[in-house]
Amino acid sequence: MGEAAKKIYLTPVHREVDGLLAEIARLVVRLKHAQEVFERELDKIKKAHYPAIEETKARLREAEKELKRLAKRERLALFAEGDRCELPHGVLLLTWSRRVRRARGVLEKLEELGWEEAIVVTKKVNWEVLEQWPDEKLVACGTERVVKEEVEYELKEVGHEQA
Repeated sequence: MGEAAKKIYLTPVHREVDGLLAEIARLVVRLKHAQEVFERELDKIKKAHYPAIEETKARLREAEKELKRLAKRERLALFAEGDRCELPHGVLLLTWSRRVRRARGVLEKLEELGWEEAIVVTKKVNWEVLEQWPDEKLVACGTERVVKEEVEYELKEVGHEQA
Protein backbone atom coordinates (compact mmCIF):
# COMPACT_ATOMS: atom_id res chain seq x y z
CA MET A 1 0.00 0.00 0.00
CA GLY A 2 1.43 3.43 -0.95
CA GLU A 3 1.85 6.36 1.42
CA ALA A 4 -1.21 8.13 -0.01
CA ALA A 5 -3.42 5.18 0.89
CA LYS A 6 -2.15 5.10 4.50
CA LYS A 7 -2.56 8.83 5.08
CA ILE A 8 -5.53 9.83 7.26
CA TYR A 9 -7.21 12.89 5.80
CA LEU A 10 -8.65 15.49 8.09
CA THR A 11 -10.36 17.82 5.64
CA PRO A 12 -14.10 18.34 6.09
CA VAL A 13 -14.99 16.41 2.93
CA HIS A 14 -12.79 13.48 4.02
CA ARG A 15 -14.41 13.46 7.47
CA GLU A 16 -17.88 13.56 5.87
CA VAL A 17 -17.05 10.66 3.54
CA ASP A 18 -15.53 8.67 6.42
CA GLY A 19 -18.66 9.34 8.47
CA LEU A 20 -20.78 7.94 5.64
CA LEU A 21 -18.51 4.89 5.38
CA ALA A 22 -18.91 4.33 9.13
CA GLU A 23 -22.69 4.61 8.85
CA ILE A 24 -22.76 2.22 5.88
CA ALA A 25 -20.62 -0.28 7.81
CA ARG A 26 -22.99 -0.13 10.81
CA LEU A 27 -26.04 -0.47 8.54
CA VAL A 28 -24.52 -3.46 6.71
CA VAL A 29 -23.95 -5.25 10.04
CA ARG A 30 -27.45 -4.33 11.28
CA LEU A 31 -29.03 -5.48 8.00
CA LYS A 32 -27.14 -8.79 8.05
CA HIS A 33 -28.24 -9.42 11.62
CA ALA A 34 -31.88 -8.51 10.86
CA GLN A 35 -31.89 -10.78 7.81
CA GLU A 36 -30.48 -13.68 9.83
CA VAL A 37 -33.17 -13.22 12.49
CA PHE A 38 -35.83 -12.93 9.78
CA GLU A 39 -34.66 -16.14 8.06
CA ARG A 40 -34.61 -18.06 11.37
CA GLU A 41 -38.11 -16.91 12.27
CA LEU A 42 -39.39 -17.58 8.76
CA ASP A 43 -37.96 -21.10 8.87
CA LYS A 44 -39.76 -21.73 12.17
CA ILE A 45 -43.05 -20.50 10.71
CA LYS A 46 -42.60 -22.59 7.55
CA LYS A 47 -41.80 -25.71 9.55
CA ALA A 48 -44.85 -25.16 11.75
CA HIS A 49 -47.39 -24.40 9.02
CA TYR A 50 -46.12 -25.60 5.64
CA PRO A 51 -47.16 -29.26 6.01
CA ALA A 52 -50.75 -28.31 6.87
CA ILE A 53 -50.92 -25.85 3.97
CA GLU A 54 -49.59 -28.39 1.47
CA GLU A 55 -51.87 -31.12 2.79
CA THR A 56 -54.88 -28.82 2.53
CA LYS A 57 -53.94 -27.72 -1.00
CA ALA A 58 -53.61 -31.34 -2.10
CA ARG A 59 -56.97 -32.29 -0.58
CA LEU A 60 -58.57 -29.20 -2.18
CA ARG A 61 -57.26 -30.20 -5.63
CA GLU A 62 -58.58 -33.73 -5.13
CA ALA A 63 -61.99 -32.50 -3.95
CA GLU A 64 -62.27 -30.17 -6.97
CA LYS A 65 -61.36 -33.02 -9.37
CA GLU A 66 -63.84 -35.30 -7.65
CA LEU A 67 -66.57 -32.64 -7.88
CA LYS A 68 -65.97 -32.11 -11.61
CA ARG A 69 -65.89 -35.86 -12.33
CA LEU A 70 -69.13 -36.44 -10.41
CA ALA A 71 -70.83 -33.42 -12.00
CA LYS A 72 -69.88 -34.57 -15.51
CA ARG A 73 -71.00 -38.12 -14.82
CA GLU A 74 -74.32 -37.00 -13.31
CA ARG A 75 -74.90 -33.88 -15.45
CA LEU A 76 -78.30 -35.06 -16.67
CA ALA A 77 -79.62 -35.28 -13.10
CA LEU A 78 -77.84 -32.15 -11.85
CA PHE A 79 -78.65 -29.92 -14.80
CA ALA A 80 -82.11 -31.26 -15.68
CA GLU A 81 -83.62 -27.79 -15.21
CA GLY A 82 -80.93 -25.80 -16.97
CA ASP A 83 -77.25 -24.90 -16.82
CA ARG A 84 -77.38 -23.90 -13.14
CA CYS A 85 -77.76 -26.15 -10.09
CA GLU A 86 -78.34 -24.33 -6.78
CA LEU A 87 -77.28 -26.27 -3.68
CA PRO A 88 -77.04 -25.27 0.01
CA HIS A 89 -73.23 -24.87 -0.10
CA GLY A 90 -72.78 -23.49 -3.59
CA VAL A 91 -73.82 -23.43 -7.19
CA LEU A 92 -72.78 -25.68 -10.03
CA LEU A 93 -72.63 -24.04 -13.44
CA LEU A 94 -72.54 -25.92 -16.71
CA THR A 95 -70.64 -23.92 -19.31
CA TRP A 96 -69.39 -24.54 -22.82
CA SER A 97 -66.39 -23.06 -24.52
CA ARG A 98 -64.70 -23.64 -27.84
CA ARG A 99 -60.96 -24.12 -27.72
CA VAL A 100 -58.27 -25.18 -30.11
CA ARG A 101 -56.92 -28.59 -29.25
CA ARG A 102 -53.15 -28.55 -28.64
CA ALA A 103 -51.83 -31.15 -31.06
CA ARG A 104 -48.32 -32.30 -31.86
CA GLY A 105 -46.74 -31.19 -35.11
CA VAL A 106 -48.71 -27.95 -35.42
CA LEU A 107 -45.59 -25.75 -35.38
CA GLU A 108 -44.00 -27.72 -38.20
CA LYS A 109 -47.21 -27.60 -40.24
CA LEU A 110 -47.54 -23.81 -39.71
CA GLU A 111 -43.97 -23.33 -40.93
CA GLU A 112 -44.61 -25.59 -43.93
CA LEU A 113 -47.73 -23.61 -44.87
CA GLY A 114 -45.95 -20.26 -44.35
CA TRP A 115 -48.45 -19.07 -41.75
CA GLU A 116 -45.85 -17.17 -39.71
CA GLU A 117 -48.41 -14.93 -37.94
CA ALA A 118 -49.32 -17.87 -35.71
CA ILE A 119 -45.71 -18.48 -34.68
CA VAL A 120 -44.10 -16.64 -31.79
CA VAL A 121 -40.44 -15.72 -32.30
CA THR A 122 -38.66 -13.97 -29.47
CA LYS A 123 -35.73 -11.77 -30.43
CA LYS A 124 -33.48 -9.86 -28.07
CA VAL A 125 -29.98 -8.44 -28.07
CA ASN A 126 -27.24 -10.64 -26.65
CA TRP A 127 -25.29 -7.88 -24.88
CA GLU A 128 -22.57 -10.30 -23.78
CA VAL A 129 -21.69 -10.89 -27.44
CA LEU A 130 -21.68 -7.15 -28.18
CA GLU A 131 -19.26 -6.58 -25.28
CA GLN A 132 -16.70 -8.64 -27.24
CA TRP A 133 -17.13 -6.77 -30.56
CA PRO A 134 -14.70 -4.11 -31.83
CA ASP A 135 -15.79 -0.45 -31.68
CA GLU A 136 -16.32 -0.21 -35.46
CA LYS A 137 -18.84 -3.02 -35.40
CA LEU A 138 -20.65 -1.43 -32.43
CA VAL A 139 -20.94 1.91 -34.28
CA ALA A 140 -22.26 0.12 -37.36
CA CYS A 141 -25.17 -1.33 -35.37
CA GLY A 142 -25.98 1.95 -33.64
CA THR A 143 -24.22 1.76 -30.29
CA GLU A 144 -20.81 2.53 -28.86
CA ARG A 145 -18.45 1.61 -26.07
CA VAL A 146 -18.38 4.24 -23.31
CA VAL A 147 -16.26 4.73 -20.22
CA LYS A 148 -18.35 4.68 -17.10
CA GLU A 149 -16.85 6.21 -14.01
CA GLU A 150 -17.95 4.73 -10.73
CA VAL A 151 -16.97 5.21 -7.12
CA GLU A 152 -16.75 2.08 -5.06
CA TYR A 153 -15.90 1.57 -1.43
CA GLU A 154 -14.47 -1.06 0.86
CA LEU A 155 -15.52 -1.33 4.46
CA LYS A 156 -13.30 -2.14 7.40
CA GLU A 157 -14.59 -4.84 9.71
CA VAL A 158 -17.14 -3.62 12.24
CA GLY A 159 -18.34 -5.77 15.09
CA HIS A 160 -21.88 -6.10 16.48
CA GLU A 161 -21.02 -3.84 19.40
CA GLN A 162 -20.33 -0.91 17.03
CA ALA A 163 -23.52 -1.44 15.01
